[in-house]
Amino acid sequence: MTDTSPSALDALALDALGQRLRGFVLAMPAARLLGFSFVEVAPGRVVLDLPFRPELGEHQGLFQGGIIGALIDFAGGSANATGLGADQALVTLDYTVKLLRPARAAGLLARARVIDPGGRIAVSAVDVVCRDADGAVPDDRPVATGLVSTRRVDLRPGRPAGV
Repeated sequence: MTDTSPSALDALALDALGQRLRGFVLAMPAARLLGFSFVEVAPGRVVLDLPFRPELGEHQGLFQGGIIGALIDFAGGSANATGLGADQALVTLDYTVKLLRPARAAGLLARARVIDPGGRIAVSAVDVVCRDADGAVPDDRPVATGLVSTRRVDLRPGRPAGV
């Protein structure tokens, strides 16, 4: 017997949202190059995990700032994308990054949340924290923070690009 309770249907919808978002984002060559994974997907929220590799660092073994900026862009854009319809996509309009302290860690977690879902333009906030090799976050203070603005795009044939 299939569970059709509201909580079970919500869980199915959430799983479908997560699978759709993961498939769309991780199909991007830049996402595959960075090598992050999705830890959490929920409406208006995404958490990404980026393990450290030497090619993501600078000469002192820290995560390089541009890599952190790209992670913020992907996390914030992904959080904004949780509100898209099936025939919509989004493009980044801009993002700002504040590097707060050196990021020397086994990996980074980018925690994104939508702060304004907007109509055509959505805005999310992202905090990046260091994690250890076991996935624990020993210090919850962010090493970087950012804002990401995106624009919805209509993918239906014959429709103007802006929604």
